[in-house]
Amino acid sequence: MSKKPWEVVDPSPVGDPDENPLFNAIGRALTSWETVEIECARLFAVFVSARLKRTYHAPAVRAYGSIVGTYGRKKMLQLAAEAYFARRPIQRALFEERCAKLIGEYDQYAIRRNEIAHGLVRRIFLIKGRRRPTIGIYLIPSFYNPKKFKFKSEDFAYRYISGDVIHYKQEFDKLQLRLEALVKDLSQPS
Repeated sequence: MSKKPWEVVDPSPVGDPDENPLFNAIGRALTSWETVEIECARLFAVFVSARLKRTYHAPAVRAYGSIVGTYGRKKMLQLAAEAYFARRPIQRALFEERCAKLIGEYDQYAIRRNEIAHGLVRRIFLIKGRRRPTIGIYLIPSFYNPKKFKFKSEDFAYRYISGDVIHYKQEFDKLQLRLEALVKDLSQPS
C-alpha cells in the first residue's frame, strides 16, 4: 500500500553532509505553510460571508489568525463551512465534499509542519562498538518531546533530510493552490 503524501517518509540511511541544505529547506517549507494558512483564512472569510474587498475581508482574516494552533483553526473552518453550506444547497452540492477533503488534508499536513517547525537539526551517529561513524545531518524530534523522541535513533518518530522537507514544502504548495482555487470558486456569484 502506498503512503499518502502527508505521511512520514521512510528515513534515509544517509543524512545531509552539512546542515545548510536542511536549514534552507526548513525555511522554505515554513514559508510555504504560511501561504496555506493565508488561504485558510481567506476561506474562513468566505464562510462568514465577508466580501473579498480588503476592508470587509480583513476582520474575518484577522479573527482566523487569532486562533493559536491548527486544531482550533481546523475546527473553526469545519464549523464555519457547516453553517455556510446549511443555507446554500447549490454550493453544498458543488463544493462541500471538496472543502471537507481540503480541511482534512490541512489537518494531516499540519502534523508535518509542526515536526518541521519544532524539530532539531543534528548530526546523527551510528554507534557500533567503540567507533562512532556519522551517518549525517537530520531533522529529528526535540529531546523534550517523549511522543516523538526515543533514545535510539531508529526510534525517532521521524528523521528527515533536506529532500524530505522539500517534499513536504511542495505538498504544502499544492495544498495552498487547491485552497486558493476553492476560495475563488466559492467567491463566484451563483
